[in-house]
Amino acid sequence: MRKRIQAWDDRMLMRFARQHTPLMNRIMIMITTTGDNGFIWFALAAPFFLMNKWRLMGFTILAALGIASLTGEITIKHIVKRVRPCNKAFEDYLLIENPPHYSFPSGHTTASFAVAAVMTVMCPLFCLPVILYAALIALSRLYLLVHYPTDVIAGVLIGLICGFITIPIAQSIPLFTIQF
Repeated sequence: MRKRIQAWDDRMLMRFARQHTPLMNRIMIMITTTGDNGFIWFALAAPFFLMNKWRLMGFTILAALGIASLTGEITIKHIVKRVRPCNKAFEDYLLIENPPHYSFPSGHTTASFAVAAVMTVMCPLFCLPVILYAALIALSRLYLLVHYPTDVIAGVLIGLICGFITIPIAQSIPLFTIQF
């Protein structure tokens, strides 16, 4: 079963490798770079801290990012220890610097979908752009051949779970009655 999944992952990545064009390369590099270290999501959270009534939203986004990072980057990656595709057969197609950590799950995707889950529940009016951008970040990780499709699928699922779990935890913390 594991070999079949790996064969499917490899076939899907070869399809992405064949789609590379100079314009798409630049676009996907730009999109994935905004997800580096959760930058775009920290930038999204920051304005929520300016108004007291939205402070819980900002805190929940940051908490979801923290829980997603602890779950995916710090725990699961070091248990699974999956080598990245760009460290194997796809090195010739690599468009960005080879990421230093393990592949499974995609950290960019996990963080992105943790934030998407929070926005879906707490701010449904603005969740669609966040979900679309999270999907673009996930797609960029495949296009740039730094993750297998199953890494990204797992990142989506783990991110959503982390985001949805974070909401009731954040809402139970009575920090948001403090006025700045």
